Amino acid sequence: MIRLLLVLTLLIVLANVLIALTHITSSPSKPIHSTGESFISDTTTPNTQIPGHREPQQPNNTTLKSLPTLRGFTLNMYHTDDVGIYIRAIDQIHALGCNAIQINTPVFMENSSSPTIELKTGPGFGPTAQHLTAVLNHAKSKDLITALMPQIDLYKPRGNEWRGKIHPERWEPWWQSYRQTQKHFLQIASNTNTDLFAVGSELLTTEKPTFLSDWRATIARARAQFTGKLYYSTNWDHYHAPPFWHDLDYIGINGYWDLTANLPADKQDDPTALSNRWLDIKQSLIQFSTQTQRPILFTEVGYPTLPWALSKPWNYINTDNIPANTAAQAQGYQSFLTAFAADLNRQQNYQYNKQQPFAGVFFFKWDVFSNGGPTDTGYSIQGKPAETVLRNYLQP
Repeated sequence: MIRLLLVLTLLIVLANVLIALTHITSSPSKPIHSTGESFISDTTTPNTQIPGHREPQQPNNTTLKSLPTLRGFTLNMYHTDDVGIYIRAIDQIHALGCNAIQINTPVFMENSSSPTIELKTGPGFGPTAQHLTAVLNHAKSKDLITALMPQIDLYKPRGNEWRGKIHPERWEPWWQSYRQTQKHFLQIASNTNTDLFAVGSELLTTEKPTFLSDWRATIARARAQFTGKLYYSTNWDHYHAPPFWHDLDYIGINGYWDLTANLPADKQDDPTALSNRWLDIKQSLIQFSTQTQRPILFTEVGYPTLPWALSKPWNYINTDNIPANTAAQAQGYQSFLTAFAADLNRQQNYQYNKQQPFAGVFFFKWDVFSNGGPTDTGYSIQGKPAETVLRNYLQP
């Protein structure tokens, strides 16, 4: 009898062990954040390769909280000894009538062929985690929707190199490094209840089918660590290229189209002609959104205060000290709003559909290092006619 009881007890113990082992092996692994780990130590990649074409699916609005239509500004955040300049900028953006803010913050490569990505803080580099956390928390205290976008900058570029031209000799360690740096910012985003996270920005050389499995691995890891919405930001002339839109919640586009394209010389500052140009662009975007079944988020729309603002809005370089042209900047914003203001209305619970393909806009940019004014030639709108244009839109 005693022997039978011992056998039964042993069988029960073995059964419990088997159940525990089954539970462990079936649980999804989650990335573990550690700011002290090497940024090329991420050697395991989830098997996310999917053969063939993935059919478009509706965005998963049932599992992610609904957000309002986004109407905000981009704030580039670099190292500072005075985080108050960013706190004040957030207060100003809120007072203008915005409901959202996009915080762009840098990570670094030495040049376009560097094999790894570096987190660098200090003068000339990025903010500390403490400062970035404080800024995001302050934005939330103002009831602003928050988006965090880490961006690769090159600190020793060769010639005209920039993030859109990166080409490391070996891509595998680069992707491992990229995903590892993302963990750092995803942890900050999670800790601050950030609403949106950009998995990348303007990495044009990676926007091709060759890197689809790498992007899906990156996005899958982000989803495992972050419960908010995910997006990627590409350029106005490249948004057809990324093959991974179906894996994201938004299609992010930097909107620096040449508004004077194909316009005769006497029409290049004509308000109707400029707005019609935006309407043509709008139709192309609606078609693309319908094709991908994903909403469009303008991640940058802005104009430098220069004579070529309408034809080359991406170009803020003014080596010849050309005088500011505040009218051109204001016209750029007005033409955009004439075409899109009705689409970017104050919906409190935006839901994607074919009739509402535009999820929001981040204007570029709120410049903490410039007081603006009529002689400033940068993107700042402060103290210029463009400020009035946007205030009238944001505070109707």
